[in-house]
Parts: sequence; structure tokens; C-alpha cells
Amino acid sequence: RLYPLTNELRAGIDLIHERALRPSYDLTKFSAQASVDLTRRRPVTAGIAYEVGYQDLRVQVQSIEDTLSGLDQRVRRSPPGTMLFGSLRPVALLDLRDDPARPRSGILLQLGGDYQRSFSGSETKEAGTVHVNLFKVQGLVAAYLPLPSLASIVFSARAGRVFQLDDASLTPGDRRFYLGGATSLRGFHEDGLQPQDLIDQSHALVRACEATLSDLACTAKAQLLAAGGTSDGGDQFIALTTELRVPFTQSFELAVFWDAGNLWRTPVNFFGRDENGRRLLVLRHAVGGGLRWLTPIGRMSIDLGVNVAPDQLLGEPAYAPYFSIGTI
Repeated sequence: RLYPLTNELRAGIDLIHERALRPSYDLTKFSAQASVDLTRRRPVTAGIAYEVGYQDLRVQVQSIEDTLSGLDQRVRRSPPGTMLFGSLRPVALLDLRDDPARPRSGILLQLGGDYQRSFSGSETKEAGTVHVNLFKVQGLVAAYLPLPSLASIVFSARAGRVFQLDDASLTPGDRRFYLGGATSLRGFHEDGLQPQDLIDQSHALVRACEATLSDLACTAKAQLLAAGGTSDGGDQFIALTTELRVPFTQSFELAVFWDAGNLWRTPVNFFGRDENGRRLLVLRHAVGGGLRWLTPIGRMSIDLGVNVAPDQLLGEPAYAPYFSIGTI
């Protein structure tokens, strides 16, 4: 806390060093972060953090099996080469729920941003010149409606977009949005949803691969897509959820849910149409149910999600189990 100046704010300074040597990559990172935020958590809280750092990432070719397993996925999303960067991240939250641990009524609003800029970078064979100058924004709205017998229904909507601030800027993989898995679209692979505006291109790659008599004409990208490989993410997303929760003991609830959402590499107008008259806003859907356990560290969830229309060409699952902690 910033005592004796004020008890309403607290501040911190973090020094971060990461060094990782793996068969598929070599990572060195140094950064310093300063942050200030409100000490209170309800009903309104806000904070801001600024990080400046240096990163050097050298990657090797990764096998398809390791890629599908998600091995080193977080690190390999970062841009290869060297980069000196700065990142300014504000966040604000309004919590009007009756009980943060077991909400049955009220609303929750959250808005966050990330202004990232690379001050210098090297040119690499994998990604060309590393140049980043963008603003990433995402928000959450959740509303809770109480029902008889302590049941409740929650409606939530999340959306986000990356704005490029100059023509040369590109979004690094670790700053893109990803959908699929326990906290977004249940019924899909974790972070596995492919961008909607690249679906036709992805289908063409897989069909060309399947049309060959050998794997010689198949690109690694096509093989990953056909096997349900991880997505490269997108610069825009929307995710919607409706969930009914019915308690049957003091600590356990049954839940049924509907999830919908999608992802785009190039941001689109949700109310627009393409040159063929088709709506640009296309949603993927999933339904399912599960069990909720209310614990001191948050709500634990075990779910089974069913993909309503799995894209078999891209290796999407028909259903999948999930486990998560801290759902809204």
C-alpha cells in the first residue's frame, strides 16, 4: 500500500527473468513491471501495469506429434528472434453480484486493454521483421437471474479485438485471441477453434492433402489441420454462454449450458455481409452439462461439451470432457 500517502492504492515493482533451454527452442527474457491498483475489490476496482522487457527466442522445427500434444505451446506463440518491447495494460471491473463466491443475482462487467509496442527487433527467417504496434481490448458482461429453489441462470458475453496502429504491425501469436476449451467453447479442443475467415483456405489445404497418394505433397500445416491441431488464433472474437445451475446440496450444483462464439484472423463487421451476401457473423455452437463444486478457492467445474456441428475435415471432436476452477 502507498502508506502514508493513501490506503486506497497499492503499487508494486516486479523484476522478471526467464531462461529456458529445450530441444525445440531457446528462450531468454528479461523484463521489469510497475503496477498500481485500487486496494478495494468491490463494487469497483481498477488497475494499470507497465512492462518493459527484452526477449530472445530461437525455435527449432517441432514434430507434428509434439504440436498436437500442446508441448511448449505458450512459448512458441511468441515471435521468434529478438525484441525490445513495452506493454501498458489497464483493467477495470464493476462487480454488482450478490455473492462473488456463489452469485445468484446481479451483474459483472470487466474491461481490459493492452497497448504493446516493439522498440526494436531482429529479422528472422520464420517471421520476417519483428514489429509490433497494437492495442488489444476485450470485455466481459455477465448477468445473473435468480430462480426458485436457489437455482440461477447466468448469461455472459465476451468479445475482443486487436487494433493495428500502423500498416507494418503484426499481432504476435501470444497476443492473439484463442477459443475452445473449458473456459470458452466447450465441445472443442483447447484453444483449437480455427479462424472463420480462414476456414475455406484450411479446407482447401486438407482436401489437397487427402487427394494425394502419399504424404509428400502434404504440408505440415495441412496435416495439423486434419488432425485437429492447435489454432494460430485471431485478432477478433465473440463468445456467448447461457448456463442453468441447480443446487442439490450445499456445495454441489448440476449445470446445463449452451456456448456459442467464433474467431476471425482479420476483424470483420458483425452486421456486414461478404461479396456473396452471406453474413460475416457466423457462430459455432456447443451444448452440454456438468457438475459444480463450491470450494474456498472457487467453483470447480467438471463438464461434458458436445459440438453441435463438428467440422470433421478439420478434426474437430464430437464431444470432450473439461475441468476448470474459478468459472464466473
